[in-house]
Amino acid sequence: MSLIASFRRSPTTTAERMFRGMMTLALGGVLARAISIFTVPIVARIYGPADYGVLAVYASIVQMILPVLTLRYVIAIPLPRSEALAFNVLVLSVLLLSAISVIIGFGLALFGPTLLPMVSAEKLVSWWWLVLIGVILAGLSEILTSWATRHREYKLMARKNVTVTVFAESVKIGLGLLGLKPLGLLLGQTANQSTGVVSFTRHFWPQFKRNAKRLSWKRLLFVARYYVSYPLFRLPSQFLLVYSIQAPLLFTASLYGLPVSGQLGLALTMLALPINLIGQAMGQAYYAEVAKIGRKNPAEIMRLTKHSQIRLFLGGLAPTAILLFFAPMLFSFAFGERWHMAGQFAGTLSIYMLLQFTSAPLIQLLNIFNKQYIFLILNIIRTIAISALFHFAHQAGFTAEEYVLAYSLIMVVFYCGVSAYIFIIVHRAIKSGGTRTERAT
Repeated sequence: MSLIASFRRSPTTTAERMFRGMMTLALGGVLARAISIFTVPIVARIYGPADYGVLAVYASIVQMILPVLTLRYVIAIPLPRSEALAFNVLVLSVLLLSAISVIIGFGLALFGPTLLPMVSAEKLVSWWWLVLIGVILAGLSEILTSWATRHREYKLMARKNVTVTVFAESVKIGLGLLGLKPLGLLLGQTANQSTGVVSFTRHFWPQFKRNAKRLSWKRLLFVARYYVSYPLFRLPSQFLLVYSIQAPLLFTASLYGLPVSGQLGLALTMLALPINLIGQAMGQAYYAEVAKIGRKNPAEIMRLTKHSQIRLFLGGLAPTAILLFFAPMLFSFAFGERWHMAGQFAGTLSIYMLLQFTSAPLIQLLNIFNKQYIFLILNIIRTIAISALFHFAHQAGFTAEEYVLAYSLIMVVFYCGVSAYIFIIVHRAIKSGGTRTERAT
């Protein structure tokens, strides 16, 4: 049977359904990333390393605030078997986002000139309102994407990826040509985080109207208590995760200045393309399927997990090898000679990115097996390691290249450890015969 015919026929197994979802998301990602790859050389010639440094700091701040907005209840939206309870989790997430955004808005308006320079973001003091808009739209997009994941709306998510990219890149190029630097990059980043809000809301509005009658304070309080492990464990875990991801850019800006931080920012942006393309698609499809399977069937989860790990690792080998040996030359050719350092950084980071690419979907299993505290412990370990690296690099006078190499080695060890430990969790669940019958939620 041909590949096309195989893709067209109805999926007969959970694995087929998961990989079809992955392929659908990946197709949208391919188109979106093709647009990004085509436009990045243009954008990199319009904006300089210092502009990218401001963008890196802005994106870091938005991503660090984002987990707080919903107290991570948003992650639980795909989990309840009852549609009514899932909708109440969604509404709870929206209510929390609204209340916390007001607090953040007042904080930025009153204390922004004091707080922002503390994270090397003094250039954003006059644009504090853009930080607020960015986190609100990113929060709404995250909520709606989680609802789409619950309903396996892979085609819708794939289309959103394409429209988001076209609009965001158009904003960056258009405003950059008008001389609005680095504001064009910041608005483009904001658009990239928010364009799907309108399309998702329009698509799911009939579902929201039908479920509105199932909304009640009693159910809201029930889901808030039932999933209380998310604010207790997942919120600090997610904050530490985002901090540890964004910290290298903030630390680089502090140690070596915004231009070097911009070089690292471009390297991380280009390395993130395969992660966002296949890794994120796999993660969303993987989470949708293992959430349906439930923790009472760990053997099936193990089977799906092994398949996903093998496919992701094999798929990431060739790009990793190319970047490892040819990244400086490729970056100089594609973006101009001034981005040669970004290519050096990309080559150094490529090995750890391969391991992040394969292990990222596995983190979802901590949700399935209700191991939120493990996620917290893992991120405490990573945060301590990265903060220690910053302190040691500052004291020892590391060059930027030495700092990035040390960071890459730390992440290699970390992601190897994460993957091994999560496999141990699933294996223990299989040996114990799974959990007792799950409580119907």
